[in-house]
Amino acid sequence: MNAGIVSLVDGTPCIVYDEKLPYAVSYVEFNEENHQITLIYAIPDSTAKQGREFSFPLDRPFVDLLRERGDVAVAFVKDKQVIDLNIYTVTFVTA
Repeated sequence: MNAGIVSLVDGTPCIVYDEKLPYAVSYVEFNEENHQITLIYAIPDSTAKQGREFSFPLDRPFVDLLRERGDVAVAFVKDKQVIDLNIYTVTFVTA
């Protein structure tokens, strides 16, 4: 999966990715220890926490923006077109 970070016209931070996820996203989690983002899935009929963790750590300016805003846009891009764009709450964790 390729992923990147952009800012929308209104300044909203946005994570874009190019591979369809197996489930819809419920929220976004930021790990304070490794500075990585995970898209947490909304799995029907399940209480298990699963998601897609991105392997790259976020830089300080982007983390500061996430803290300031408390949310982030997430967009699926296919053939250079945005297929799905939603805004999610960011949960900060230390584990």
